[in-house]
Formats: sequence, structure tokens, C-alpha cells
Amino acid sequence: MTLKSTTAAQRKDNTLFSDVDWSKTKAYSIGFGSVYLNLKGREKHGSVPANQARQVSKEIAQKMKECTDPLTGIKAIKEVYLRDDIYSGPYVNDAPDLIIGFKPGYRVSWQTAIGGAPAGLFDDNFKAWSGDHCINPKAVPGILFVNRKITATNPQIIDIAPTILDVLGLAVPDEIDGTSLFAAR
Repeated sequence: MTLKSTTAAQRKDNTLFSDVDWSKTKAYSIGFGSVYLNLKGREKHGSVPANQARQVSKEIAQKMKECTDPLTGIKAIKEVYLRDDIYSGPYVNDAPDLIIGFKPGYRVSWQTAIGGAPAGLFDDNFKAWSGDHCINPKAVPGILFVNRKITATNPQIIDIAPTILDVLGLAVPDEIDGTSLFAAR
């Protein structure tokens, strides 16, 4: 995201996205780790042609993975997931173009989550922080307690909805990904 002015003090309007130079912006972030391309034909002031979207996404992902905390030397981002590599189905175009998988201890700022542009790249969090939704999913193993033997060899979170439907004796609609944890594969 490219801003019209370089510092918060220079900004005339503090409303979200008011100081964005959309003609020079390739991507922007809103939400907890969601990045959207400023895509021509989709965004009001799109600057990235559709035929360059994958290349721009890969470039952004690579640069983000190099983002290093200057105080610790730790790379803050473990993985950046490209939408078309992790999602499928009829609603894939509603998903962010990139999803950031942060390392433990790192996340987006509250201001970034609502479309703001904080003054610095890194900022310490001094608030009580008991949990988050911003961490790389591979860094958070899940535990599922069930009273049946799971027959799936590689259970995933996307298998929960089909499992519930299976247990209730209901058909799993075609648009739902995953399979029942109790069904033979």
C-alpha cells in the first residue's frame, strides 16, 4: 500500500484509507492477516492487471516472509498462503488474495486490522493478550476429543463439518470440503 504522505502528522484526513494513493498501491490489508490485491476490474481504483495477479501475489508473499523484527532478528512471518493454493469451490473469489501465517508472538496491529496504517512496522503489545486468530495454523496443533475411533489418517479442521453431518445421519453437500473423520477413506 502506498500512502500519499509519509507520516501520520502529514495526513490531512485520519479516516481509513483516506491517504492511500490507489494508483501506486498493489495490495492492501484489512482484517487479521488478510491481504487483498488492488485488482483492476474488482477494486474501484484497481492497479494490478488480472494476468499479473499471481506474479504480484508471489512477490508480495516472498517479501513478507523476509520481514524481520529489528529488535530480535526473528522473521515475523512463517508463511504466506496464496488464496488459490489453499481454497477451492464456488466462493474462492470472496477470500483474501493472501493470508499471513505469523510466527508465535507476532500479529497485525489493531489499526491494521481495520484498514489503518500504523506509523511503524513493529510495535510492542503491552495489553493483556490471552489468545489470537493470527498465528500460522501449522504452529498450533489441535486436539479433538471423541468417543469413536477416528479412521482418517490426516484429520484436518475442514473435516469437522462433514463429521458432524455424518454423525447426525445427514448428507454432506457437494460444496463442503473435507470428509467425515469416521468414514473409511
